[in-house]
Amino acid sequence: METTTPKTPEIAKDNVLTCINQERLPGNDVAPPLTEGEEYTAKEVYVCPCGQSHVDVGLKSNYNWVSCYKCSEKMPKGDEIHWCHPSRFEIKK
Repeated sequence: METTTPKTPEIAKDNVLTCINQERLPGNDVAPPLTEGEEYTAKEVYVCPCGQSHVDVGLKSNYNWVSCYKCSEKMPKGDEIHWCHPSRFEIKK
């Protein structure tokens, strides 16, 4: 099944973010434990070799790894950080 990468905002470290999507992304089995409407702070932003950004908002990982939605690369510290796809957020103005 081919998936379409959701639109992503340009998130930077320390941005205050509002969760707008807590559901699983198409083709994924799990979603991070986010709450829609809640605010989170971008603690770190990682860009993998395919160019996709990933956001650390302080969620602890319950998995051995978290991989990129676009290219499936395993994220650094994926056993500690539950990296989130930036399409799950909008930047608070």
